[in-house]
Amino acid sequence: MNTKLLFTLLCVAVSIVAVAQKNELQTITENDLRAHLEFIAGDNMRGRDFFTETPGLDLAADYLKAQCAKMGLTPGVEGYFQNVELQAITPDPDQTVLSLKDANGNKSYQTKDIFSLGGPPKNDTISGEVVFAGYGWYNEDTKYNDTKDLDLKGKIVLVMTRTLEQAKEGSGPDMDTEMKKMSRAMMGGAKAVILVNDPMNPNPEYIESIRKYATGGSLTLKGAKSLLILPIRLIFGTEELGNKMLEGSRKTLDGLQQEIIESNSPKSFAINNLTTEINLVKSNESIVGKNVIAVVEGSDPELKKECIVFTAHYDHLGTDGEGGIYNGADDNGSGTVALLEIAEAFQSMKKKPKRSIVFAWVTGEEKGLLGSDYYSQHPVIPMENTLVDINLDMIGRSAETELDSVDVNSKSLAGPNGMYIISGRQSSELLDISDEVCEDLGLVPSDELTKAFLTRSDYYHFYKNGVPILGLSTGLHDDYHEITDELDKIDYHKMKRVTQYAFSVAYKLANQTKRLVVDKPVK
Repeated sequence: MNTKLLFTLLCVAVSIVAVAQKNELQTITENDLRAHLEFIAGDNMRGRDFFTETPGLDLAADYLKAQCAKMGLTPGVEGYFQNVELQAITPDPDQTVLSLKDANGNKSYQTKDIFSLGGPPKNDTISGEVVFAGYGWYNEDTKYNDTKDLDLKGKIVLVMTRTLEQAKEGSGPDMDTEMKKMSRAMMGGAKAVILVNDPMNPNPEYIESIRKYATGGSLTLKGAKSLLILPIRLIFGTEELGNKMLEGSRKTLDGLQQEIIESNSPKSFAINNLTTEINLVKSNESIVGKNVIAVVEGSDPELKKECIVFTAHYDHLGTDGEGGIYNGADDNGSGTVALLEIAEAFQSMKKKPKRSIVFAWVTGEEKGLLGSDYYSQHPVIPMENTLVDINLDMIGRSAETELDSVDVNSKSLAGPNGMYIISGRQSSELLDISDEVCEDLGLVPSDELTKAFLTRSDYYHFYKNGVPILGLSTGLHDDYHEITDELDKIDYHKMKRVTQYAFSVAYKLANQTKRLVVDKPVK
């Protein structure tokens, strides 16, 4: 064959591929995304969580299965449902109790108005002497130290919310600060930290907002061996409990806080003749979650043994117990329905891509990336033959303008053309393909959230197994994990463009002759 003819045929082949890709992109429409999302993020789904009165999570799974069957996608597992065996651990508030005992072992006070975060899956009892540690805070700059000269080993530590600086500024509490206190107490050998609202707290509902999360229980993969159990418990109590614990010392939280602020120094001490016993009672239940798995089988007899995996979690947070529903239109209704459109685009191709495309709608992301963890242990195509995971999580929102810079500690919503890509940078070739597609579609990619978010979504379980990842998001916003994450705030045009980007990258990867080069294996 002469060189001119070979060049002509090559140009024709490239043209055919480009036209095919363009045609398939047109199947991804704003109207279809909207129609799917109105169902997935509607009130009837009850927030797509476990244990809701109406099983919205199961209804969502059934909808995804029905759409896969309607499109004619090949089931990745029998009946499309990959059963994920889970263990549910739920606190029993009726039997959870804290007792205060005097020097003779007599109960002086008892309350059930407490709850805890974390701890072992079985019943747990903690008892010990008590120390009051003010805010429980250490300031590295000023060297203010609430635990200085306090013996914490084996003790139960009573602390107030916030810090001296926050109290002076009048700012509210935050969980990062409170967890740092627990870490410091743990390093000192304490058994437990009892956290109560400081009397000047401008947000007295703070602990109540945590209660809703903590008392909803937790889920783990059944038989998981990697469950981390800290040698310390974080107990949340009331201001009344704090004052009862101080009663024998003739002190009050209000008085101590005033002394700390006025003197600018700690007022910590051991509370003599007082022992606290805390009984944390929990129930255990085995339940089954569902990953929904579908496949577009590759057309090449050999290359179809390799795949690109698309993932998106379809679960969310349920209800708030007061009539509010966490519909999660963006988190992650947006990614969920984007996968339906991408699947339809690939399935509509007369000649399927050379490599297989796996679609995994995973469960339990909000409970700890559980569904993707299970899939990574039971992939439908081996992980060593998985070229890349493209994960879509919150792709439906836009700020009015692009950000000049990104602060990972604050909301980081991208503008009309912006998109965040979380990548482990395992493959420069993959990032080059990504940049090419972004340029074609007028998208402006940023990887500024990679370091902060590498363990935050379902792509993590692929990353840790050495599979290159592209985690797609348009960023965090004020409606994140709030009941205000609703349909009327979705930018469907932006959502379509990100969906088309994901399809285009996968299309290129699935059809190139050589396997994607991985130049940074994960150890």
